[in-house]
Amino acid sequence: MSRWPELVALAGSDDKVKHLVRDGIYRRVLRNAYVLADVPDDARTRLAALSAVVPPGVVVSHWAALWAHGLDVLQRDAAGVDLIDLTTGRGRRLADRHGLRRHSALVGDEDLCEHDGLLIVSAARAFVDVARTYGLIEGVACGDVALRAGLTTLDRIEQSVDRAGGLRGVTRARAGIGHLEPRSESLMESRLRVGFVLAGGPRMPAQIDLYDDMGVHRGRADLYLDGVAVEYDGREERLLKPRFAHDRQRGNGLADLEVEVRRFSANDVYRRSAQSRLRTLTSALEIARRRTRPRLRFGQDTLRAPKLRPLATRAQRVDRAA
Repeated sequence: MSRWPELVALAGSDDKVKHLVRDGIYRRVLRNAYVLADVPDDARTRLAALSAVVPPGVVVSHWAALWAHGLDVLQRDAAGVDLIDLTTGRGRRLADRHGLRRHSALVGDEDLCEHDGLLIVSAARAFVDVARTYGLIEGVACGDVALRAGLTTLDRIEQSVDRAGGLRGVTRARAGIGHLEPRSESLMESRLRVGFVLAGGPRMPAQIDLYDDMGVHRGRADLYLDGVAVEYDGREERLLKPRFAHDRQRGNGLADLEVEVRRFSANDVYRRSAQSRLRTLTSALEIARRRTRPRLRFGQDTLRAPKLRPLATRAQRVDRAA
C-alpha cells in the first residue's frame, strides 16, 4: 500500500504518478492509498488501505466498516470523495478533513474487530450505528446486506442492539430488527421493501423464484406478493448489455405467467414519496387479484449461499485463547 507522496518519490513528479494511475499501472483504493492494479480488491487490501489513512486508536464504523469487511457499500459524496465513518471515545476529537464523518461512542470488545492494529466494528454493530445515525431505512439496508453476505446473524444483531442500549438513536436500530431480510440482494431493494411497509403497505417476500407449469424457471423476482413482482432497476446494471438482456428476458418470462411487474429506479426511491410508490404497488395488487395465473408455479430456491464469514471480535479471540 502506497501513499501519494511515496508514489511521487518513486515516479519523480505528481504528473508522472497521475499517468501511472491513468494508464492502469496503479489504482486508488482510498484517498491517499494506492496499490498496483493487479492487487485484488478484497478485504485484506481494503484493511491495508484504511490502516494507511486512519489514525491509531480510532474505530472504523458505520458503512465504512462494512466496506472493510469486503462489501461494496462505501459511500461517496457528489464529487466522488470517499466518505469514511470513524468513531472515537468521548473526549477525543479528530481533526476536520474532507470525506471524514466523525462519530463519538463507546464500542466494547464484543463489537470490535482488530486487524493488524486497525480497529473495525463488527457487521452487527455497523447495523446499529447506521440505523441510529442515518435512520431506520438505511439501517435495514445495511443489516440486510451484511446478513446476505454472511457477515453476521440476526442473533448477533439483536445482541449488539442490546449492548448499545444507552446510545442515542438506538431505538431506531431496535425498531429496524423486525424489518431485516437476509434474502435481500441489494441496498435499493431493501429500501423499496421497507418503504412500502412504513407507508402502510404489505411486507413483500424477497427473491422469490417463479416457474411455469412445465417446471421451467422463468425468473426470480426481487420482491413478490399475490401475483405482483417488484423489480429494482439500477442504472449501472442497465448499462451492462448482458445484464440488460437477462433482465429483459426475465421480465418477458414473468409476463408470460400473467404476473404484474412493476419496476422502480433510484429516481423513484429518492424523488417520489413513499405514499406514491405504495399507490403504484396497490394498483398492481388490485389488477393481479383479477387474474388467475394458471401457469404460475413455485419451486426450487436458486438464491446463492453467503460467501463471507464474520471477522472474530476481540472478545471472541480472548475466549478462544482461554
